[in-house]
Amino acid sequence: MTNIKKLFAILGKWKPYYALSGLLLILSTIFRMFEPKVLQVAIDGVIAFFQKGGGVVPEAKDAIAQTIYNILPDLNTSTVTSVLLVLGAIYLSISLIRGIAMFTSSSISAYCTEKATKRLRDNLFAHIQGLPMKFHSKVSTGEMIQRCTGDVDTVRKFIGSQVVDVILLFAVFFTSFAMMLSMHVTYALIAVSIVPLIFFLSFFFFKKESEIWKKHEAEQDKLTSIVEENLAGIRVVTAFAKQDFEIEKFEKQNQEKLKIGIKHLNLHALYWPISDFLFHAQITLSLLAGGFFTLNGAITVGELIAFYSYIVMVSWPMRRIGRVMSQMSMALVAIERLSTILDDDKEDYSGTYEEDKSLLGDIEFKNVWFKYKDDEEHVLKDVSFKVTAGDQVALLGPTGAGKSTIIALLARFYEPEKGQILIDGIDSKTYSKAYLRDKIGVVLQKPFLFSTTIKNNIKYAKPTATEEEIVAAAKAASIDHIMHVFADGYDTVVGEKGVTLSGGQKQRVALARTLLENPDVLVLDDATSAVDTETEYDIQQALQRYLNGKTTFVIAHRMTSIQYANNIIVLEDGSVAQHGKHEDLVKEEGFYQQVYKVQSAIESDILS
Repeated sequence: MTNIKKLFAILGKWKPYYALSGLLLILSTIFRMFEPKVLQVAIDGVIAFFQKGGGVVPEAKDAIAQTIYNILPDLNTSTVTSVLLVLGAIYLSISLIRGIAMFTSSSISAYCTEKATKRLRDNLFAHIQGLPMKFHSKVSTGEMIQRCTGDVDTVRKFIGSQVVDVILLFAVFFTSFAMMLSMHVTYALIAVSIVPLIFFLSFFFFKKESEIWKKHEAEQDKLTSIVEENLAGIRVVTAFAKQDFEIEKFEKQNQEKLKIGIKHLNLHALYWPISDFLFHAQITLSLLAGGFFTLNGAITVGELIAFYSYIVMVSWPMRRIGRVMSQMSMALVAIERLSTILDDDKEDYSGTYEEDKSLLGDIEFKNVWFKYKDDEEHVLKDVSFKVTAGDQVALLGPTGAGKSTIIALLARFYEPEKGQILIDGIDSKTYSKAYLRDKIGVVLQKPFLFSTTIKNNIKYAKPTATEEEIVAAAKAASIDHIMHVFADGYDTVVGEKGVTLSGGQKQRVALARTLLENPDVLVLDDATSAVDTETEYDIQQALQRYLNGKTTFVIAHRMTSIQYANNIIVLEDGSVAQHGKHEDLVKEEGFYQQVYKVQSAIESDILS
C-alpha cells in the first residue's frame, strides 16, 4: 500500500485533471450503455412491428427503451425509412458523443502524464544532486542510470494509460452489470459468475509478476553497469586487447537477464491462455443461459442481443484486468526502486554562509576518528594536527593511510565519527557545506572533464569569468603554452571525460578550473602525478606566485612536490606518524626517510 500511495502521489497537482479524465470516461461508458438498447428497440420494436404487418405498437419494459420509442416517428408501413434513419442517427449520435468524451479524456491524460513524468525526472535529478557522497559510494552509476531512465519510463507508461484504464474498467463493469440487473437478475448473476475466479487468478498473477520483475530489473542494473563501465574504460579495454573478455562478461550477464526474462514470458504464457479460457467459458455459459431464458419467454430476442452486448462489455474488463495488474506490478517495483533514491536523506546545507567573508586558513584536527562503513575498520584513528593560515601542508603516506579522507572530511563530504575539525577556530559543522566547498578548492588525482570545450571546462567553476581570467588560470596551471597543439585552442572539444587529452593535460585543465575559482584554501590531491618533472616544476613556480599566502594542502608521492612545504604530515595506518619540515624529517628514521632514500637512489641511477 505504501508503494501504491507513492505511485499515485506522482500525479501531484494533476490529480483533478485525472479525475476529470475519469469522469469523461464514465460519461463515455454511460452513453455506451445506450447502444445495445438501440439494437433492442430495433429488433423487438421496429423489425417485429413491420414483420407482423403493423398492428399494435410495441411497448418497452424499461425507461431507456421507452425514451427511444418516444423519439422515433409513429410506427406505420409508410414511415419505415424515417424510423430506420432516426434509429441510425440516434446510434451515430451516441457513438459521436462517446468518441468525443474518449478523445478529450485521452488528451487530458496524455498531457498530465508528460507533465507529471517531467516533474518526477526533475525531482529525481535534483534529489540526486543533493545526496551525500556516502550514498554515491554504495550505488553504481549503471544502476542509477537504469533507475532514472527505465524505471521512470515504466512509471510513465502506467500513469499514462493504466490509471485512467482502472476507472474505465470499473465504470464499464458496473454500468454493464447494472443494465443487465435491470433486465433480468438471474441472468445477470449467471453472466458474471466466473468473475471472482478471474480476479483471484489476476491477483496471483500480480504477486508473481512483482517478484519476477524485481529480479529482472536487478539483472538489468548489472547489465547497464557493465555497458557503462565498458564505454567509460574503452581505451583501457583496447590497450589491453580485452575485447573478447568484455564480450564474454557481457554475454554472461545478458544470459542471466535472459533467464529471468524467460521466466517472465513463461508467466504470461501461462496466465493468458487460462484467462482466455475463463473468458470464453463465461461467454459460453452466458449464451446457453440466454438461449434458455429466451426459449422460455423470460426475455425477448432483442433483450438477448442487448444482453449479449453487455456480457461482452463485462468480459472486456475481466480480460483487461490482467494487463492492468501486469503494468501495476512493474510500476510498483519501479516506484520502490526509485524510492530508494528519493527516500534517502539529502545533505544538510544549513549553517553559516557569508559570501563576502573569506577563510583565513587556520585548520585543526582534534582527535578525529572516521570509517566509511560501520562494519569496516577505522580509516583515521585519533588524528590530530594544526595548520596555520598560509601554510603549505604536505600529506604523505602509503596507499590507504587516510590522506584523501582528511581532505574529504575538511570539505565535509563526510562527517567525523569522533573528534572535531576546527576552521579558523570554529567547528566545521557550524559552516554551511556550500560555503566550505565554495571557499575550499579541490583538485582531484583523477580529474573529471565534461564533454565540452577546454574553455567551458575551465570556466565551470566560475561561469561569469572573463577571457583574461581564464587565460590567467590556464597559465598558472601551465596549460596555456600548449594551446597551439589543439586545432581550436581553448574552443577544442575534449570529448567524453576528456578522452582526447592526455592524463597530464586533463590534470592541468582541472587545476586551472579550481584556480579560476580563487579559493581561500587550495587542496592538490596528487594533482600533478601525470605530468613530467619539468612541467611539475613550472606549475609549482606558477602556483607559488598565485597562492600568495593561501593555506595549501598537497597530497603527493614525489619528493619534488612536497619538500618545499613548511609542514609535512606523514600518515601511516590512519594515524599521524611524523610531522615537520623536509630537512628535519629526512634525518628522522621513518616512512619519510625511506621514501626520500628510494627516490634519491632512483634519480641517481637515471642521471648516471
